[in-house]
Amino acid sequence: MMKFLDLIPNICEGLPFKEGESVLLNFWGDQADQAVLELLAENLATKGIAPYEHYCSHAFFERVVLNLIHHDKKFPQEYLDYLSSFKHVLDIFMYTPSLPKGIHESAIPLFQNYLRELFRALTDDKEHYIQLTVPTQVNSLRTGMDPQTYESALCNALSVNFPELKKACKEKLESVEHKETITIHTGQEYALTLDISTRQWFVDDGCGDFPPGEIYIAPKENKSHGDLLIPIVNLQGQIYEDVLMTFKEGKLFGSSCQEIDDFFLQRPDSFRILSEFGIGLNPEVKELTGYTPIDEKALGTYHIALGMNHLFGGDNDCPFHMDFVFYADDVVFS
Repeated sequence: MMKFLDLIPNICEGLPFKEGESVLLNFWGDQADQAVLELLAENLATKGIAPYEHYCSHAFFERVVLNLIHHDKKFPQEYLDYLSSFKHVLDIFMYTPSLPKGIHESAIPLFQNYLRELFRALTDDKEHYIQLTVPTQVNSLRTGMDPQTYESALCNALSVNFPELKKACKEKLESVEHKETITIHTGQEYALTLDISTRQWFVDDGCGDFPPGEIYIAPKENKSHGDLLIPIVNLQGQIYEDVLMTFKEGKLFGSSCQEIDDFFLQRPDSFRILSEFGIGLNPEVKELTGYTPIDEKALGTYHIALGMNHLFGGDNDCPFHMDFVFYADDVVFS
């Protein structure tokens, strides 16, 4: 954790907020974690940015939200309006939101609705909504990595030189932004073609999920076709290697892995739509770990995703988004 704390000034240098602006620091953490929040607030304030702190602690959900549910009360609209009023949100995760201790089964749907309302207020109609996951032990468990490996990989990625990263992202964007198709060659014999005509590229050089370092786009949902070889797929904590994925009319048609096919066959068609193509540009991500939020930022890698893309220029609105990271023999833009 000390390494992460030392990197907070660099993280704040990469954030897109400007002097004179206000930002909501939404903190998924407890009192023992407060040093992270306060150090972020302090470093933003030194740049002339006004930080407002909002706590989403375990105690908040266990003692406040569950009592509101018990008394059949909703979040007051004034509370949601307050959170919605911020145009800039930094969402800081010391832990991943989950069901609170002691919740009765009958209260679970109501609690899930509370979370949906909260996330809507934090994410809808924002100029910047940025997620920062802290390398805690509980977060490392979710990745399937041991805590030291996870902290090292994440902190290396966060140590990137932000001015150089922003320059690299800008140059890569300028080289591809007017292209209409992408053909990806993997495994020497496989090719996947994407139609990106009329779609907009997005840049994550510190203004999206941390760690930063990619540009990405939503291909046309019904026009991707061909085969793609993925070296590592992490599905529900299980690692599968050298998976061949076949796409027809924009959807995953099948793969060389029965477990992956079974997973998607049990879910709606919207989960199988090829929804994203991205280019990794962070030189401080040195190797693939199987944890895609870090792997997809590695310089020299590419990634696709299945599922949701309506938040970045696509048409597929679904509650699922899964990335697949790979190296390519060639990627042709035309």
